[in-house]
Amino acid sequence: MRQSSTTSFEDSLAASQESSFLGYPVPQELISTADTDQEAELSPKRSEFESTASTPSKHGKSRPAGSLFIGLDLGTSRTCVQVVSKENDSPDYVEEIPTVVGYPREGILPGVLPENRTAFFGDEALNHKLHLNLVYPLQSGAITNLDATRDFLGHVKEQIGAHEDAELRAVIGIPSKAGEKARENLRLAATRIFDRLILIPEPFLAALGSRHATDNIDAIANSLFVDIGAGSTDICLIQGCYPSDEDQLSLNFAGDQVDEIIRESILTQYPDCGISIPRCRDIKERNSFVGEAHGPVSAPVMVRGKLKSLEVSEAIERGCNELLQNVFQGLELLIERADPESFPGLLQNIVITGGGSRIPGFASSLQSLLKEAGFDGCRVNEAGSSYKCLVSLGASIAAQHAEERQWQNLLG
Repeated sequence: MRQSSTTSFEDSLAASQESSFLGYPVPQELISTADTDQEAELSPKRSEFESTASTPSKHGKSRPAGSLFIGLDLGTSRTCVQVVSKENDSPDYVEEIPTVVGYPREGILPGVLPENRTAFFGDEALNHKLHLNLVYPLQSGAITNLDATRDFLGHVKEQIGAHEDAELRAVIGIPSKAGEKARENLRLAATRIFDRLILIPEPFLAALGSRHATDNIDAIANSLFVDIGAGSTDICLIQGCYPSDEDQLSLNFAGDQVDEIIRESILTQYPDCGISIPRCRDIKERNSFVGEAHGPVSAPVMVRGKLKSLEVSEAIERGCNELLQNVFQGLELLIERADPESFPGLLQNIVITGGGSRIPGFASSLQSLLKEAGFDGCRVNEAGSSYKCLVSLGASIAAQHAEERQWQNLLG
């Protein structure tokens, strides 16, 4: 637990005037000076990617030349993009895209796929999945297929429809405590697609976006942000400073793990159903809950070519409650690291966001668990239906206000 002698926000600010981000003090070790020689040494594949020229958009709207600031929430399941021009404070472009790339299956005849294209993205890839090999480029928030990630980011660039002379400056959210390899892979994937880049932990960006989106709370001053995504659950303690490594926690338990538990439980009960992970995800999104089921939950599932109604409440209960317990344990750990003097405000300002935050009853159940553990006076707030855009909104704000020296750097 932090001691009361912890450096105050004012002291930190005075001591780090040369080490700040958006006005918030940043430990010097989190700011790296762009060094092309060092980047070349860290990136053995960089020369390969730098020879790949980006193709201007054929479908997106043409925009005037100049800098475009891109806020990108590159998620395991879905990606949200917000673009702001230098001359405009409100977003010029906002889009949410499933993070999936589809490549034609071997032997597909000409004319089966639209325009005989060699790659499809997002909803279009899902719509043509019968004839495609679907690739999800990220797992647990980290890149697992570099080529597919580059193809996906190239598609994002096309959709933005930037003028060929425009400079693209992107701030991309990363999981809390992402390792050097994960950050370098993301930087490699963005090479020659975006011109400048900064990587920032997703919960901090969500807090920044929340601060901009509502006047009710100042999420930057003293809060705990919990971002429950598909690939990871990221928890971040934010107390007026850019979060240090100690202030962040990333759990490898999130929506994908809930889907796997649901599938395992259904297969145990119905061994012949052959249910897929995407179908389990759909069942979860339509029927999720925490606590005990209030009654039977039926879901239509194809079993040997016949549509049958399966009882799935036990499977959903097991998966969602396991997620709740993991989030509770992570929160408990970070609360205990905070300065005790900050508890009264901090416990009132716990915010959950991401897809997992939309599970009915999740916030109230988490609040009850914290109170039972002795954290009196705590309040768990939901980011609400706007959660999808909070990280990308925060990223676009960060992109607009970052100092020149901080571009091409890795923060976090």
